[in-house]
Amino acid sequence: MDPTHSARLAPLQPETVWTLKDGTLVETRGVRVRGFPLSALTRFRLAAAPRGGHRRVLQLSFGRARMVIIAQSYAGPGHVEDRLESFSTFVRALSRQAADAAPAARFDLARIEARPALTWVAGLLAIGVVALLVSSLSAGMAGVGIDMAARMSFVLILLLAALPWLSRGDGFDPRDPPRDLLP
Repeated sequence: MDPTHSARLAPLQPETVWTLKDGTLVETRGVRVRGFPLSALTRFRLAAAPRGGHRRVLQLSFGRARMVIIAQSYAGPGHVEDRLESFSTFVRALSRQAADAAPAARFDLARIEARPALTWVAGLLAIGVVALLVSSLSAGMAGVGIDMAARMSFVLILLLAALPWLSRGDGFDPRDPPRDLLP
């Protein structure tokens, strides 16, 4: 029997069923059917809710195409049905088959990533340095502007120096996914 998992993603959508058939991941939502060969998988990203609980999400990338598989199903207004057991079984089978079919794919755990936020802060700080210099020069206070811009530039350099040490996501062995996320 082919491994399957199903969930209703939104109130007005039909239930979505994901099935593994002969090295292909098939997504069926109502009459719409999409299939992706596991050999085309480029990224396998497993995420959990930050505060624990049973919320799990799997994000798959097949080149430019993306697919999201969730562990909960919408059951009604304000009510969500937990389907973690079938999700865990399905994702374990999927990760094992994907590891064999796509050895170059990245398998990682989604964590809160500070890298994009720090990059935005550094960009805004750089814009602030330029704006400070322009406004101080146009106001005739070049000495104060250069002094403040130098201090802000030092902070900017420190922020950019921290970028290489920030995590890009923790990888995991696809043949043995973490038990805390997939019980």
